[in-house]
Amino acid sequence: MREIAPRSQRRTTVAPTYFFDVSDILSYVRTESSISGIQRVSLELIKRISAQPGAANVMISFWTLDDRYVALPASYITDMPEFDTDRLSHMFFGTRARRMEQTAPTLARYRLRPLKYWVYSIVRHFKAAIGDEAHFVNKGCSIAEWKSYHAREHEVTPFPPQPKGQLVGDLVKPGDRVVVLGAVFGLSKLAKELERLKNDKQIDVTIFVHDLIPILAKEHLNGGFSHKFDNWLRNSTNYCSSYLANSCHTSRDLLSYLEKEGAPRPVKVVPLAQQFHRPDAAEEGAFSEQVRQILDHPFVLVVGTLEDRKNLLRLALAWQYLCVDENIATPKLIFAGKQNWQSPDFPDFMRQTKSLNGMVEIVNRPSDVELAALYSNCLFTAMVSLYEGWGLPIGESLSMGKTAVVARSTSMPEVGGDLVEYCDPLDVESIATACKTLIVDTAHRKALEGRIAQTRLRTWDDVAEEFIQALR
Repeated sequence: MREIAPRSQRRTTVAPTYFFDVSDILSYVRTESSISGIQRVSLELIKRISAQPGAANVMISFWTLDDRYVALPASYITDMPEFDTDRLSHMFFGTRARRMEQTAPTLARYRLRPLKYWVYSIVRHFKAAIGDEAHFVNKGCSIAEWKSYHAREHEVTPFPPQPKGQLVGDLVKPGDRVVVLGAVFGLSKLAKELERLKNDKQIDVTIFVHDLIPILAKEHLNGGFSHKFDNWLRNSTNYCSSYLANSCHTSRDLLSYLEKEGAPRPVKVVPLAQQFHRPDAAEEGAFSEQVRQILDHPFVLVVGTLEDRKNLLRLALAWQYLCVDENIATPKLIFAGKQNWQSPDFPDFMRQTKSLNGMVEIVNRPSDVELAALYSNCLFTAMVSLYEGWGLPIGESLSMGKTAVVARSTSMPEVGGDLVEYCDPLDVESIATACKTLIVDTAHRKALEGRIAQTRLRTWDDVAEEFIQALR
């Protein structure tokens, strides 16, 4: 008969707790009021993972402004139906953050800096008084919107008390895992804390790497950013036991980087989704007048931050080429996203050509409702970036039943598969030819749309399931 060990000697298996680090979201909402790609990925993952078995073992963690590493139940994020700047700001900063209802257009980035908010508010009032419309246009606003905001009363519903987080160091046990979902390269004290937790508490740390653009395509970024990112990624090997990558391309980049640094680590691939979160049906007045007018005519859509890396000048030059082709009825080209130019080339082109005589238009920071309408009504989308880690807008376009013109480079073919039309992003003529094909050859475009309809696209639930499996 097998001898049974005394109760005190039996090993018990305790499920690990996952602490999903959202410090990058804290940094983001300090100055931004709308969601970006990486933050959207983080929120989707936390929501979907928390809905899976074992969700009681999911926490969120972040480095606070007063230099503490704290954790809260994941429900503080999963209970939000949409990205909510006010609720996130309240969770991170308490009453220090000005509510969005109390924030004038163009001043959202100063919600945590009262003096700057006051100074720039005076500047805006002066510019409005002298009729300097260009000042507001450059910030995605207008004098009319500025005056309209100040003509209204703004009632504010008070928040409950700020949630009190517990120190991660007091909560973790050996075998628990901190999962860093974004690039936290500006937080050297967080890096030291993660190293301490690894050594003193025997936890594991995994970092989800979205791209190595700041290192491998640094010519498209502002100075200083690349150096900080490089230092962060290099030093992460002091505490990170494994990495996850969002595409095969990013995985290859990361493995090569770690090998060169003499610090090889396991890297698993968890591709992102081909899914767009459709908001609730639009209410009357949900669209700006600009978006209403765009929806009345044929157009091609480009979604994402408007920056040099997105190769938008070459795309605009391709559109210029198409506009002089008398054999086609060229649709409008619509850019939808936040403007973050590193060079003046594209703005100069828009000014010199008068937005290509009205054939190119920018929708600054569209709402999710507006973006859904733009996706639904476009002929197709375009993403001709010079470098991507994944390419969320390609998958979003597919999930809305729309094909796309896509750059045959980096990770983008992993997203588009055989459902899109490819081009050489360095060749204006190649971009123009691919776009012309989808404009002129309606049968081909419809065939691609039919193929999309028959394809099981990758969902965020798929991503969450594979993400948890990769952590085990």
